[in-house]
Amino acid sequence: MPACDTPGGNHLSPDGLSRTAAEASWHTVTPSIAGTPHVRISKDGGRTYPARHAGPLPAEHPDQPSTVPVYDVGTAAGRLLALDLDPGRGNVDHQAAELVQLLERMGVRYVSDVSPSGGRHVFVLFSSSLPWRELRDLVRAMSLRWPSIDPAPMSSLGGQISPPGSRHKSGGWRVLSMPLAEARAAVEHPNGPEVWAGLLDEFAAELQQIEASPLADDTGRRPAGSSAELDDTGAPWVPRLGGRVPLGAELVQVARTGRWDRSRYPGRSEARMAILGAAAARGWRLAEVESAISCGAWKGLAALYERRSEPGRFERLLPYEWRKTIDGISGEKNVRHRHTSDLDTRPPAPIDGADEFGLIRQWMTMILCAADDPERVKGWGGRAIAVRLVLLALGQAAMVSGSSVVEFGCRNLALHSALSHRTVARVLRMLAAEDDPLIDLVSPRRLARADRYQLRIPDKYAASVRWRRRRSGRIDAIHPAFLVLGGAAALTYEALGPEAARGAEVARAARLAASTVSAALRVLAEHGLAERGPGGWCRGPVALADVAEWTGAADLHREREARYKRDRDSWRTRLRQYQGARARPVNERDGWWSLDDPDEYDFTACRWPVIADDFVRGPPSAGARESA
Repeated sequence: MPACDTPGGNHLSPDGLSRTAAEASWHTVTPSIAGTPHVRISKDGGRTYPARHAGPLPAEHPDQPSTVPVYDVGTAAGRLLALDLDPGRGNVDHQAAELVQLLERMGVRYVSDVSPSGGRHVFVLFSSSLPWRELRDLVRAMSLRWPSIDPAPMSSLGGQISPPGSRHKSGGWRVLSMPLAEARAAVEHPNGPEVWAGLLDEFAAELQQIEASPLADDTGRRPAGSSAELDDTGAPWVPRLGGRVPLGAELVQVARTGRWDRSRYPGRSEARMAILGAAAARGWRLAEVESAISCGAWKGLAALYERRSEPGRFERLLPYEWRKTIDGISGEKNVRHRHTSDLDTRPPAPIDGADEFGLIRQWMTMILCAADDPERVKGWGGRAIAVRLVLLALGQAAMVSGSSVVEFGCRNLALHSALSHRTVARVLRMLAAEDDPLIDLVSPRRLARADRYQLRIPDKYAASVRWRRRRSGRIDAIHPAFLVLGGAAALTYEALGPEAARGAEVARAARLAASTVSAALRVLAEHGLAERGPGGWCRGPVALADVAEWTGAADLHREREARYKRDRDSWRTRLRQYQGARARPVNERDGWWSLDDPDEYDFTACRWPVIADDFVRGPPSAGARESA
């Protein structure tokens, strides 16, 4: 911040900054940053701002302390990231300088002001509305790095903040700490989605802590610790609290020249792993390491991989050694599992196609856009919940296979969506037949091959997806416990977090009707999966696996898994017998009909494989329909 704007200097009059400067700040900035055109006036000199004193945003500059909303309560969204740096929480000037330096390095346009008491506000305005929970979480994540940031104004949907030019309770005015022309440019040309995505990447480790466990206090501070996540290329990385930092001078010299101290690193492999380990521990991504190598800054690291007898050794070994390094740092294994074995969604190795994982994550974000679209949800009708469960299973299948083209049978998807395979088949057909669909049928099923579907982001949601926060890490489908508890309970449980939220907020996050969520919360509370406290609802301490055992859902899931396995084995047996029949030569017992003409083939006279005990043939029995 400019030194001349620091409170206490000779430039301040006894009443703070001049009223003329305050009025200019108010008229230039306040109408743009207010979540709605309303203001709250304090009648007691700035101690309280009750809602009964709220009114339309006045054209004239108010003489009393006032605040404006940071969110639009009607849409549960906002365009403003309001950072309140409280002088009682630390060295405000130093932390504000670090914050502004980061924002300028990232190309963020912002508005900053200062109060007579030394407090500072930094406002970042976006060109499109964002869910208020996303803005709240980002402010809490930033408060982990800079403790002087008070997340309270952004922590509730009814949050308020004093805008630039407002009267301060000490008697002075809040004034811009930047030229008025720059503030006007920042509000007239708000930040785009690339700035939002950059902020999310910068504070990935802090956001991970916010989401991982219940908050220790209202500031969001918790003990440090990170685990491996997946970036948009599908490569693992370990976000670092405080952001990425450069390597030490010794390792940078090794990466630049390819020469190392043999007393510390016996061979080339040890030198390579030392560089990769240091980069991973300091918050680097694999793409950033590759960029440093391709631009020539780390050409020595590339030389450590070269071997004349093995062309392409660098391209083959670098991703492998990077995953090995991440495994050692995070204590997690990057192992591929079968889609029907468990719910671990780590991607396969090697990684093929860097853009695939980014597309899959964008598609998962698009599901929320589709759930918010009343026209599309109306077209789904009574199957809306089942559709969302199937979409989650498709997203998990795509992450497991590492491809946006999914080829998993209906029975596989049914095991991970808490639905029957017949319901999954009907939902997939309906989704593929929509206008501007979410999935495209690439090729229909044939013999042992299942239908192949391409994940697709509709044109209608392409712009919204760019603004939505893409979740990193695991993508979990529906737990088998919800075979008994129901699909509404599954979506409600996904919306619950470690922090208490009112029922209306849970319903808004789950994209379900309030009555549906209310009934689902009661079901979850009966099994200990949800708890109601003074602040609202949050997740309970009981594990889903325990609930599945208690309710019998685990037995039902195992029964379905065994039955679906029998179905697949029976179908493969039929295919093998059919192929065997086609390979046999035609003899006199087969008559003159050809096996290649199914319309004239006499199934009673010829040796077509008939499986008398194959329960797949014909409609299912009443018991089978009931269990499904």
